[in-house]
Amino acid sequence: MFRFNKIACTVSLWLVCCICIGQQEQDSTSLETLRTQSGVDPTRVVTKIAYSVWYYDQANDRMQINNRINYTAGVNRWSFSLKPELITNNYTVEGNFTTKVGDLRFTILNAFYVKGKHALAGAAEFTLPIGAEGFGSQYFSVNPSLTYSYTINQSLFFAIQPQYLFDLAKVQSYPDLSVFTLRTFLAKFTSSGWFYVFEPRIINNFESKTFDFVLSPIIGKSVGGGFNITGLVEVPTRQATIDNRGLLVQFGITKNF
Repeated sequence: MFRFNKIACTVSLWLVCCICIGQQEQDSTSLETLRTQSGVDPTRVVTKIAYSVWYYDQANDRMQINNRINYTAGVNRWSFSLKPELITNNYTVEGNFTTKVGDLRFTILNAFYVKGKHALAGAAEFTLPIGAEGFGSQYFSVNPSLTYSYTINQSLFFAIQPQYLFDLAKVQSYPDLSVFTLRTFLAKFTSSGWFYVFEPRIINNFESKTFDFVLSPIIGKSVGGGFNITGLVEVPTRQATIDNRGLLVQFGITKNF
């Protein structure tokens, strides 16, 4: 219960900060621009740089903090993203905190069909295992995905995104990587620059024969000048995932160009 209370307090603080910023400066960004710059819809391409903090609250007083930079270059309907990160955790026997470089991720995306209410985008994210054990996956992997989004009205859209993660190379002693994920999200945008997303996610690990269902509410605000701030919580429904991967709280700031 204490872990959920910590997350509730953090999210409440985040909402207060968002409201304060929102009162100081209203963004005149159009709803379509807000949808593109929010980063929620993969079928909308934009050039941006983002910084985010990922906090994982795990069992037995363990925790991990990921500091990630995401640079995305958008060219017509193509985008190319590079995501280096620095990871801090207390996984040592003594419980001391250690910081090391994590894996490097590179994504290629093409929004190959955008017409009327319908849009499709294909992408592939490659993970280069440069992080040390305990800080990286130890897999050279690829995660291809296909996104379909449907515009319900100017301020509301629904999207579905199947993904399949598998390894291209790994240490021989490690098991194969074979994970299917189905993301669905419903996003609402407001004329005052706020956006709200609800994302339930199904995860099926074929190798370990485990099934997860993750709930993730997201809230964000355009604060003017191409800047967005966002926050999200990821709550797994499987106890083993809560204990090992942890409950996730994420905050980020993005500059769109």
